[in-house]
This record gives sequence, structure tokens and C-alpha cells, in this order.
Amino acid sequence: MASMLATAIALVCLGTTVDNQRISATIDPASHAIRYTSSLSVDDIGSLVLDLSASVVIDEARCGNQTLTFHAAEARDGRRRISFDPTAAKGALVLTAHGRFEQDVAAGEKPGQIHNFSVDATIGPDGVFLSDGAAWCPRPLGADGRPLLHQIAIELTPVDGWAFVASGDPVGDGPLDKPCWSWTTKRPVDGLALVGNRHELHGLVHATSAGPVEIVMHVPNEHAAIADMYLSAATKYLDLYVPLLGAFPYRRFSIVENFFSSGFAYPGFTVLGPQVVGMAPRSLAPGYLDHELLHNWWGNGVYVDPSDGNWCEALTSYGANYWRRVADEGPEAGRGFRRDLLMKLSTDPATFDDGPLGQFGSANPAVPGPDRFVGYDKGAFVFFMLGDLLAKAAGRSDDARETVLWEALRRFAADRLGKPATWKDIQRACEAAVPDRPVGWLDGFFEHWVRSHPVPQTVVPNAKDAGEAFAAQFPRGSSVPPQVIMDERQTNIEIDPDFRLYRVLPAAQLVPTIAGSTGPGGLKVTSAETRGEVTSYMPQLQAVDSGENLLLIGRQAIADHGELLARCADPIAVDAEGFTLAGKRWSVPVNTVLHTMHHPDRPGRYITVFHANGEAGWSRLRMVRFYTRDTSIIWEGERVVERRVHEPDRRIPVVGPGAK
Repeated sequence: MASMLATAIALVCLGTTVDNQRISATIDPASHAIRYTSSLSVDDIGSLVLDLSASVVIDEARCGNQTLTFHAAEARDGRRRISFDPTAAKGALVLTAHGRFEQDVAAGEKPGQIHNFSVDATIGPDGVFLSDGAAWCPRPLGADGRPLLHQIAIELTPVDGWAFVASGDPVGDGPLDKPCWSWTTKRPVDGLALVGNRHELHGLVHATSAGPVEIVMHVPNEHAAIADMYLSAATKYLDLYVPLLGAFPYRRFSIVENFFSSGFAYPGFTVLGPQVVGMAPRSLAPGYLDHELLHNWWGNGVYVDPSDGNWCEALTSYGANYWRRVADEGPEAGRGFRRDLLMKLSTDPATFDDGPLGQFGSANPAVPGPDRFVGYDKGAFVFFMLGDLLAKAAGRSDDARETVLWEALRRFAADRLGKPATWKDIQRACEAAVPDRPVGWLDGFFEHWVRSHPVPQTVVPNAKDAGEAFAAQFPRGSSVPPQVIMDERQTNIEIDPDFRLYRVLPAAQLVPTIAGSTGPGGLKVTSAETRGEVTSYMPQLQAVDSGENLLLIGRQAIADHGELLARCADPIAVDAEGFTLAGKRWSVPVNTVLHTMHHPDRPGRYITVFHANGEAGWSRLRMVRFYTRDTSIIWEGERVVERRVHEPDRRIPVVGPGAK
């Protein structure tokens, strides 16, 4: 086995090129099976190495009339490296193959999570999901061992009652409400994704400022009534992003309801889990469908060069999770997003910010990459700060400060569409947006925020001058100058009141949320409730008796801690008929509350209460960890009727704690 793998690696180093691949496939969901013929246009079959799933059996390899000998070497993760006799004929390589894909989808389903990452290739009566990285069809490898970019086309044998979507664009001009059986990638890709199910198709053609885009939603009959809601949302997003980034990179954007939890984006389409689809319109908040649509520019339009980390999640999060809030609701919504992100970071900085942004998603196995927070959340904040710096350099007013970054991103998309790109390419595009500055003027910014690992503190321990100590953490060229405001009595300052700089807030400045209770210090849960909603949810909390944060579930547990709660800032009172919060009474049986307070005796620790006035509210318990940005959530049945944020005092004494 080892010698065969060594042979395959040696052949990889020889290198070859593949122009295109054409696949003709038949799928049988009932038997979990696929049969296909793949024709690859190769310049040198003898130097070719293919990455192929171990679940696929090659029945025959041919070039013209010649049957070719091939060798299969085992690799990691259930894959094989397929190589051919060095004397193989030149020309098109035609492979006939069959495979069986069946994965335990249910095993990867986790309550409260919208991504089931355990599934990458499965075929069955419930649906078909073959990801582009699963090597279910041949993936030619280059001299560096990475998949070669090449165009791929697929033609499927129709399956009665089913509809499929593949990477790229549909072939032909059939009606939007009918299945398409042929798809092709308009640009080279490194693999093909294919999904399908028993779906209805609902579609429209939307006239964007850069030309028409087809939008088609694939849903089961039970969700057909909400398809128009998604189609309408997609038109809105196209109208927002096309003027900013240029023409949508594909002819069609397909929205496919998956048969398991997912929010994955592929060239020209996205798959959303059934729970997410069914949550509409809540699932059309910023960061859901808009995020997946933007991936058609970032990641599936301009590709990520894995040698330099994954920048696309940061850029997509900036555009959807952050910027759409600003576009829809105005600058104050952007401030709220930045504040909430810093709150999340500050509950547990060492866990959340665990490495340099530029190492997120790196292909280098010797460099463990940082976690999702760095790649998505911190990355979005870094792009926001980059926009501020570009605007200042270009002399733009506050009202137009984001425009320079969007101009740079539009240039980046136009220059790199269909090509791999790095953080360095982003820097070049941004520098070109301010042409009177010298090349490399953003070196300091990218070195500080992308290559290095800064986690600035709002209050620096033992600093005599809090403002100067804060500013010293932002070297020249790494940000706009920090804003420090002194009050009229000149006894206190407020640092960065608009939350425009990435930093850790001190515990006393944090908005109390359930994220604090489940953060550092551990969580202790107290409840006298024996109902199933509580007992089934408790294991997910990973509570410990020594926890310094409290979660009190139900009236009895809250009453037992009444004296402690009364000493909290922003307290809640619960009685037999209901609860009172911030001077407002809630006493109808369908009212339920989730409320968090700073622990009065333990700085940096929290107390969260969950209380339902009646039976209907207990179903909300399983949802509470979704509300990480709010101090209080109040439900009426299953509907959120009020959200509150308790803002602490963020003033800092002029004389720091370490002054003599």
C-alpha cells in the first residue's frame, strides 16, 4: 500500500493539464447508487492522478479504442489516488464507474445547530447530496497535489418526480418550474456539487442593473407557500449587491431545501436545512440567505487560494451579516452589530480569538487554524476597519465612508473572478482604490490585523493614562486614530463610543446576555422542574455544580434566589401570576421570559433566568442559546414580542487604576 501511494505522489509531481470533464450520470435514490461515464480532456494521461472516493469503483478506463491500466492507491479520508500507466495513449480519458453512497445523516444532526458537517456524499430516498469536495466524480490533481481547475458539465438521466441542481448554470432555456437535467460550469472549478430531491420548482427572472438573473427555489410541497417569500428576498439582495459588486456571477441562483441541517453555498446555488426554510421570515434576517448569495462572488466566483487562508467568510460576513443591517436599518444598526460582536468576544477572548485571521482555513496542516469566530466575526470587523481607513485616506465624508471599500471590492471581483485569490490580492485592490498613495501603504494594516494576532484591551491594566494606553495598541497605519471623549467635568473618558475598533471590553461594560452565563467561570443550573422540556435540554448546557454563573429555570428556582436577584442591576420579579421587568408587567399565560443580569457578588459573572407563565412557553427553552445579543427576550407563544438590551455605564476615570 505504501509503495503504491509513493508512486502516486511521484506521478503528481510530473503534472498535467485537464481542460474539461463531461459526465453522463444515472442516479437511483432507492438503491443509494450512481453510475456515470466521465470524459476528461487530458494533455498527458500518463502523468494524470485523480482524487476519487473509495465508494466509487472504476469499471473501465479507455482512450479511444485502447483500454488503459490504472493503479488505485489508498489515501486519507476514504479516498483513492488513481494513476495510469506512463505509456498511456494521449487524448480524452473516458472512465466508466459506479458507486454507492449512504451516510448516517441523523448522527450529525445537533439541536440548535444549522450545519450538519458530517455529511458530504449520500444518495437515498430522502434526498441526494454530493458535495464538490467529496470526490464522488474524478478530481484531477495538479503538480502540487491540489485539485486542478477545469470546466465540468453533467447530464443526468431524468428521475421521475425529482429535480436536481449542479454547480454552475443550467443548459438550455426550459421553463423555470420544470427540472433541468444538464448543467455546466461557466468557469473552471475544482469539483462538482450535485443535489436533488422530490421538489416543486418556483421561479422568476429578475432584471438587475447588470442584466437578468433567474431565481429558482426547490421546496417540498409543504413549504411551497413560502417559496415566494424567498424569491422576493433574493431579488432584494441582488438589487443591493449587484450595484456594489457588479453582475451576478451566474445565470441562475437556485435556493434548494436540503433534507438535513445545512447552510452551504456552491457555484450558483445554496442548500438550506428544512428548519431554516420553515423559519421564514425569521430565516431571512441578515446572515442567512443573503450570506449564501454573496458566496457566489466570494468563494464560488473569486476562489480562495488555500495557501493563504480563507478570506471569503470574513468578506461575506461583512457584506451580509453586517452591511445588510446598515443598508436596511441605517448606521445605528451597524453600531449595534459592532457592539454585539465585541460583547461576544469579551465574554471569553482566549476561546473566541484564538489565532491570526490570515491562518483561518489555511491548507497548511502544520499550522492549526483559528476558530470560526475569527474567520467570520473578527474578519467582518476587520473589513469594517479597513473601510474606515480607506475612507480616511481618500478624504471621504462620514456619510460616504463605506464607498471606497465597495469600490475596491468591485475591482477585486472583476479582476479575480474564476481565479484563486489571496489576502495579498485583496490588499492590492484596496490600495488601487486610493491611487495617490504609494504601493504598500496598507502593509501595516494587513500585517497587524491579518498576519498578526492582536486582541486589544479597552482598559490596559496598571495604565496611568487609559486613553494613551488604549491608543498604543493600534500602531500607525493599522486603523483610524482611536476616539476618546472626556466628559464635561473632566473626570471620566469614554473610549471609542461608536465601537469602531476591535477590542476586548471590560466585564463591567458588557451587556448581560445568556452568552455570558454560558461563558468563562462555568455554568450552574438550578431547577425544580421535572418536565421533559427541561430534562432533555439540560445535557446540552454542560452545567457543573461549581459553576460561577447561574441559570435559574422555572418559578421555584427563581423564588429560591429572590434576595440575590433583588440586588442585581436591572432585576426581574416573578410571582404566581407572571413577571415584572423594567417596570412592565407580563401576566398572560402565553408570556415567557429569558433575562440575564450581572452577578452582584461576582464581577464578570452572570445570572440568567428562564420562566414561562404557562405550558405554551416551555417549548422556547431549547431556543435560548440563540439569543446571544439580547439582555431580555419576551415571547407570546412562539413569537418574540420584545427584545431588550441593558446598556452599562462605559465611562472610565481619567486617572487610571495604576496611577500613583
